[in-house]
Amino acid sequence: MTLTLHLTASLLALGVGALVLLLRKGTLWHRSLGVVWVAAMALSALSSFWLGGGVLPLVGHLGPIHLLSAWVLVALTVAVAAIARGQVQRHREWMLGAYLGLLGAFAGTLVPGRWMSTQLGLW
Repeated sequence: MTLTLHLTASLLALGVGALVLLLRKGTLWHRSLGVVWVAAMALSALSSFWLGGGVLPLVGHLGPIHLLSAWVLVALTVAVAAIARGQVQRHREWMLGAYLGLLGAFAGTLVPGRWMSTQLGLW
């Protein structure tokens, strides 16, 4: 169940995040989809802590990818706080950084031998 939750939240964040980045900023659509994106990203990051780290475990079942999950939670917090204070540029930079982190994590799942790459029949 945790894997399904994680995959659903991650794929939702991947798609919605692309839309948010393409939309005109400050509009109702941008803000509404942004809320959905932040929730999906947070759920993706939080759910990852119940999944194994795969290769190179650092502490217990947690691996290097979990450092990215922790960073995403920090980035989301900073970005939301920034926009609440009217710091648009800071908000933009942290949100873009969080999305790039998601893209990096997704790319990592496509490495040969990882579950996602196997399921997609890539390798």
